[in-house]
Amino acid sequence: MKFLFFFMGIPLMIMSFFETYDVLPYVSQSGLILDGHQIELTQEQQSNLQEEVSKLFENSRTVPALGVVFDDMYHEDIQNGTFVTLKFDSIFEVNGLPFDELVFKVEPTYQGISIVRGMNGKYNGRCLFVDLEENMQEFSDYLTNLKTDLSLSNKENEIQAENSVENLEIKNEMENTKND
Repeated sequence: MKFLFFFMGIPLMIMSFFETYDVLPYVSQSGLILDGHQIELTQEQQSNLQEEVSKLFENSRTVPALGVVFDDMYHEDIQNGTFVTLKFDSIFEVNGLPFDELVFKVEPTYQGISIVRGMNGKYNGRCLFVDLEENMQEFSDYLTNLKTDLSLSNKENEIQAENSVENLEIKNEMENTKND
């Protein structure tokens, strides 16, 4: 009987260990948190980020995690560093752990990541741990390029805003001279 239980239990364990990668196609919104600030991404940037996350998780293994997070600890932790958020429209479960959002820190040397599970905006309980095939260097480089693009885009927007203000001031001066 033990022999039969062993062979029935192993396939179920193996199936549950590969579920983190399996939920990635159901991400409805992905995002970036830089030093505690949520960064708005365009739809194209979100889509590219999701593709890169899928590449990162290829050939990964979900293994039992010892990490536990509390909401206060989570909000303190995200104040420093780069984090990726993956939000879902419905509740998913990996290894008996439910979530509607997953968040993980990006460090180039990490070869495994603790993934914080969120549920209805709260982050409590056991984490998921994903053992990656390689370190996160390539993914980190992608995010560095994305951050550079975002900062250039913000500078362009600031310059456009400044030009708009200057043009408005010039227009107002011209109207004031006409009225005199």
